Amino acid sequence: MRTFVSMILLAVIAIALYRAIAPVWSSYTSPYYTNDIYRGYQSAYDSSQYRKKENAGLIPDETVFSYAAGAYIRGVDPILINSEHTPLGKYMIGLFILFMKNDKFIVLPLAILTLIGVWIIGSITLKDKVVALIPVAVLATEPLFLGQIRTAPLLDIIQLPWILFAIAAFLWERRKGTFFITATMIGLVIATKTIIPGILLVITFVVYLLLQRKWKHIAQLILWLSISGIIFVASYVRTFMSGYTIADFFGFQKWIFLYQKSKLIFPFSVWRLLLFNQWQAWWGDMRIITADDWRWTWPVSTVLGFVAMGIFATRKVSMKEPIALLILWIVVLSAFLSLGVVSSRFFLPLFPVSYIVGVWTIRWAIQKI
Repeated sequence: MRTFVSMILLAVIAIALYRAIAPVWSSYTSPYYTNDIYRGYQSAYDSSQYRKKENAGLIPDETVFSYAAGAYIRGVDPILINSEHTPLGKYMIGLFILFMKNDKFIVLPLAILTLIGVWIIGSITLKDKVVALIPVAVLATEPLFLGQIRTAPLLDIIQLPWILFAIAAFLWERRKGTFFITATMIGLVIATKTIIPGILLVITFVVYLLLQRKWKHIAQLILWLSISGIIFVASYVRTFMSGYTIADFFGFQKWIFLYQKSKLIFPFSVWRLLLFNQWQAWWGDMRIITADDWRWTWPVSTVLGFVAMGIFATRKVSMKEPIALLILWIVVLSAFLSLGVVSSRFFLPLFPVSYIVGVWTIRWAIQKI
């Protein structure tokens, strides 16, 4: 029976990926990214909202990232193009441009790594490798996740597996107090798109250890985070080669922080989107609209997450359980998202974990009944 269930879930995952990838397979594999394509992206960028204040054209994020990746592998300093995002993710895209002349293929292995990361975390927390396939199957059919595959390249799907592997590594290393892999994954997280998820991961890990009064482990984690810092700074090596100093580097990071701070409006609007598909726009007339990738799993997983929080708040389950870490991640990330406006893609680090917590909550309720 367990083998049959596993085969069904794996088939659901495979079919969902096939349906997303097959219609546009040639766009992932064709060596189309030529110098002419690069110059076209460059022209579009120079006449866009990123360069002009008046009469500017609008270009989507994937065009910006494709152009930036092409520019980075040509030696352009990352602070000159799309500096509001950290550069490692665009360097990763650039490697595929360099070797495959394609900027989209990168999303495929990273999407697979994301699903593997969900299964690893699920196996640890649910303590059942077959049941752990359920949240993987839910995520694999998630329109938001599949949209990241179809609309490529975006940095969210490039950053997501490192977030999940950081959580998995912490669950594995937390007993030993040696956080080498955890720190390495956090370094990849903060260097790939933005440092915010890395900061939230650290807060989650520290709170988890704090609730168990593992003071020594907290100190060890903080020391190991120096590896994260090294990876982050190394992603800007081209900037230092241009003659900028460490002081300049921290100035850039301050500018990025202030840029992101501009989105701290309409607090708690995230819950209207999660529960009712009422998306608060922050452009134009700032009206309420609907998200095309919204699905019923969003409110269901949100409600199940609240139930799980209640279970732990009443101490019906030990804080030493791995699932406690996932609930803490949901609390920390949700608190951050509540500070301002969000778009659907901000939920990518949330849903893989909330789906695992949702499965855990349903199973816990069934066992109690």
